[in-house]
Amino acid sequence: MPKTNLAAMFKLFSIALQPIRADWMDLLTEGKLRDDVRMIWTALELPQAPLDEFCATLDTFVGRDPEEVLHELRQERTRLFIGDKPLVKSSEGLWRRDREGRRAVRMINQYSIEVQEFMRECGVAKKAGTNDCIDYLETECDFCAFLADRPEYLIEMGKEPIDLLDQFMDEHVKKWGPGLCEDVVRETRNPYFRAAYGLMAEYLKEF
Repeated sequence: MPKTNLAAMFKLFSIALQPIRADWMDLLTEGKLRDDVRMIWTALELPQAPLDEFCATLDTFVGRDPEEVLHELRQERTRLFIGDKPLVKSSEGLWRRDREGRRAVRMINQYSIEVQEFMRECGVAKKAGTNDCIDYLETECDFCAFLADRPEYLIEMGKEPIDLLDQFMDEHVKKWGPGLCEDVVRETRNPYFRAAYGLMAEYLKEF
């Protein structure tokens, strides 16, 4: 578990927004994700109304069959983010290029490279041999959780992790995260995605 509430909040968002996996359906259908978000959000003294709306939506998933929920969420995530013409551009590089009116020919572009370089300077690199994008919002949230935990080796290098977190938020997450959340809330047909991205949008307003 992250050492600070700020790190824990980012970590929970990285879980809530990640690709749908069978091994975390119990977090949703047993209410643990709802309860953990409520606890950390409250500890950070963030606005109550968005939290209440999020928790009310997640209440509707508690007690449901995990396999049924898994199928439902995977189907919606595919509809939103995957395919030749996804409804929502789900990586920073693609989203920002699209908003600039420039067609992104490849998944990797200047923005994704900037994210990769920022992470590398903080000692974080993707595994060799993998082609996974590192500029999805859930991945950026996971990196923010890492910085918010103030790793000792960065401090020993003379770098203040919280300053790096603020910089990364300003240069990357806040440049596109709110717009992505708005896109998902507008396009989704599923209450889970509406709730998760809606709360993320509220969190970014407060950061």
